[in-house]
Amino acid sequence: MGTHCRFNATDMLERIRGQRMVFVGDSLGRNHWESTLCMLAEAVANKSRIYEINGETISKHKGSLSFRFEDYNCTIAYYRSPFLIPQTRPPPKSPKGVKCALQVDTLTWSWKEWQNADILVFNAGHWWTKDKIFKK
Repeated sequence: MGTHCRFNATDMLERIRGQRMVFVGDSLGRNHWESTLCMLAEAVANKSRIYEINGETISKHKGSLSFRFEDYNCTIAYYRSPFLIPQTRPPPKSPKGVKCALQVDTLTWSWKEWQNADILVFNAGHWWTKDKIFKK
């Protein structure tokens, strides 16, 4: 039988002290981000020392959110980007069924916001399936 390791929120907060952790991706990435926030918040006695830096609410938000853990001088942010690249209008003279284009040679709009993160967590696999990209 192997040893079991339990998640230790205090240990993780100490490890990311003074750093900025950023999640970039789709709704699955947002779920990971929210779960991480919840698990880490359990280790903080004074919950008022955890706040969204722009005063935004966490529910039904679609762009970006950034929570500060004041006691640990760290920030954990989320940037919504289902493809990690821009989704734009179809090119001129595209076939009628083409609804959008993916610019695979550039990063999404928010890349400058997270380029200097200490820790990056990417997620976009849910969208890169034949059924999501090529609907008939």
